[in-house]
Amino acid sequence: RAKVDKRKQRSVFRDILRAVEERDFPTETVKFGPERMYIDCWVKKHTYDTFKEVLGSGMQYHLQSNEFLRNVFELGPPVMLDAAMLKTMKISRFERHLYNSAAFKARTKARSKCRDKRADVGEFF
Repeated sequence: RAKVDKRKQRSVFRDILRAVEERDFPTETVKFGPERMYIDCWVKKHTYDTFKEVLGSGMQYHLQSNEFLRNVFELGPPVMLDAAMLKTMKISRFERHLYNSAAFKARTKARSKCRDKRADVGEFF
């Protein structure tokens, strides 16, 4: 656990140092359902990270429906979607299969390249 905490702390310090040196905050976008939330300041990022740590995997659901959380992040009232709108947003099974197979192929190629490089390194010793 200490190793994970140190890694997280280093990452935060790197972000802060970059922001101080460049005088700019890296904007982050959080997608939840059809909506997006832009995190453009340190206060908003810290607030989001704290809620994300507390809520865990329920963060997406709460951003969509929890009025208190929507008020904290100034998202306005919850967006109500009908069944037809939800169906149009969902990608088809075939499209998902195509995407996954392309990702699988790319991963396989990258692994085989890496394996070839490791085999070459072993020959020199």
